[in-house]
Amino acid sequence: MIGFLRICTLVVVIKLALSACIHTSSTRCSTPATVNLAIQLRLARNAISADSILLASENTDNRGDNTTVTMIEGETNVCPGNLNEIESTMDTMIRHRSTCPFFMVSEHNPYRFPTTLPSVRCRCQNCLERNGRSEENVCEPVYVTEVVLMRGGCENGVYQYNPTEIKIQVACTCAKAREVESSPPQYDGPTPL
Repeated sequence: MIGFLRICTLVVVIKLALSACIHTSSTRCSTPATVNLAIQLRLARNAISADSILLASENTDNRGDNTTVTMIEGETNVCPGNLNEIESTMDTMIRHRSTCPFFMVSEHNPYRFPTTLPSVRCRCQNCLERNGRSEENVCEPVYVTEVVLMRGGCENGVYQYNPTEIKIQVACTCAKAREVESSPPQYDGPTPL
């Protein structure tokens, strides 16, 4: 009889353990198959209007806190002293011959599809000239709007991905420096009527 009770107790414990495992696995969330995300991304990009053209420089960072930026191997982020220091052979890429040279980076975000995107960064703050760097013209980033899928909440054990427009820096261009708005002079006297 005692042996029978031990077996029954053991069976109950095993059933509880199995139900706990099954319950735990059903509350976990998985990522959809890459092919499904690729199809969803293609459909989202086709739904966006063709007005997704190059954007002017903006001081907004829409990469989110989960993005890491890594310089591509073989690139340099050093600004040359002047145009004479730039290689200008037929094989030299335009990003290295530009008056605003730039370098390639890789942006990785595990909560985005695609997780890794190429981007660029300006090597110089001021445009290069023959005898040095310009005092009047600056290097401005050029952005393009791109649709990606950002991971959202979990439904039925699968993460949901939502189409999101982000700005990706694709080049740097030489532009006249923006004028800084001057604030009105401070007046220490009595307030005028």
